[in-house]
Amino acid sequence: MQQYFSDVPLFAGTTYEFTKEQAHHAGTVLRMHDETIRLVHDGKGYFARVYTEGKRVYAIVEKEDDMVNELPVDVTLCMALIRREKMELVLQKAAELGVKRIIPFESSRCVVHERKEKKDKLMARWNTILLEASAQCKRNVVPALSEVVSFSSLERFTSDVKMLAFENARYSGKKISETIKGASSITVVIGPEGGFSDAEAEYLIDRGYMAVTLGSRILRAETAALYACSVIGECCGE
Repeated sequence: MQQYFSDVPLFAGTTYEFTKEQAHHAGTVLRMHDETIRLVHDGKGYFARVYTEGKRVYAIVEKEDDMVNELPVDVTLCMALIRREKMELVLQKAAELGVKRIIPFESSRCVVHERKEKKDKLMARWNTILLEASAQCKRNVVPALSEVVSFSSLERFTSDVKMLAFENARYSGKKISETIKGASSITVVIGPEGGFSDAEAEYLIDRGYMAVTLGSRILRAETAALYACSVIGECCGE
C-alpha cells in the first residue's frame, strides 16, 4: 500500500487532490486507479481510494487508520557533516529507523563544510529524502530537520539522556542499552569521518553528554549513526 503525506486536513468523505509530484508518482509511474492508499496529515493516518482521470489524480478519504508507526521515545540524531552520498544514506535510514529530529552540525574534523550559497538547495534535497523515506516505511510523521549548526550549539539540545558516540569510550564507556533505560527522550551525537578531538568530547561531556561505546570495532560515521539508531529502537520497544 502506497502512502502520501498531506499538507491539508483530512476527513472521511472528503477529496484530496494530489500535488504535482504525488500525481506523477501515483498516476504516471505506478499507474494507480481505484486502489487503496494511506494518507497522513499531522500525524494521523487515513485510508483512501485513489483515482486517475487524465492528468488529475485524487483520492476519496474513507476512514481513519489507528496504526501509529512511531517509536515510543523521541530520538534526536545530531549528525556531523559527512560526504554527500553517505549523509543522504544516514538521513534516509534514520527516517526509516524512527528518528524524530535530525541536527546536522560542523566540527573540527569534518571533511565537508556547508556552502552558504547552496544551503537552500541542500536543505530542500535533504527534506525530500526524509519525506520519501517516511512515506515508504509508513511513518506518521516526517523527521524534523534543523539547519546546519556549529559544534558548540549542540549543548542546546536537551533530552532525558544525551549520548556521545566516542571511539575512546570503548575502554570505559557504557553501552547504549545500559544508558537509555526509562528515557522518554534521547539525543545521540555522531561525529564525522575523522571522529571527535579529545577537546570536543570533553566539551560535550562537561555539558551533560555521556560517552558511550558502539563496540570494540571502529565504525564509519554512517555505520555508527545507523547502529546507534537501531539499538535505540530495539531497546525502547520497537
